Amino acid sequence: MPFARRTAALALAAALGGLAAVAVPGAAGAAPRPGPETPSVLLLTVDGGGADVRATVLVCGPAGGLHPDPAAACRLVARVDGDLDALDVDADPCAAVHAPVVARAVGIWQDRPVRYARTFDNRCLLTRATASLFAF
Repeated sequence: MPFARRTAALALAAALGGLAAVAVPGAAGAAPRPGPETPSVLLLTVDGGGADVRATVLVCGPAGGLHPDPAAACRLVARVDGDLDALDVDADPCAAVHAPVVARAVGIWQDRPVRYARTFDNRCLLTRATASLFAF
């Protein structure tokens, strides 16, 4: 496993471990109720091919993690209630450059699993569709 992916996987595991400790309010065994205060964790990766793989961890409720702008990223994900396929931020055109990038997200949003993978023809189209979510 490449170093960046291994590091990201370890960061997600650590974040999920912290999530389990935080997500149980009140009595032991009590199920947390979904809402703005329910912690959510996403492992985000962008694969530009070859050695160009980047990853970060986004924690929401409260905003944090390793993402450079977690508050904005959490607002984006909250706007679509964790359905990243519903993101479509900016429809402006991009140059017709073919340099594919794959954006992926895996984790938990408000007690629901998230799995997202989408290939964009270039980074401009990635940014147009997802704003700052994958800007790291």
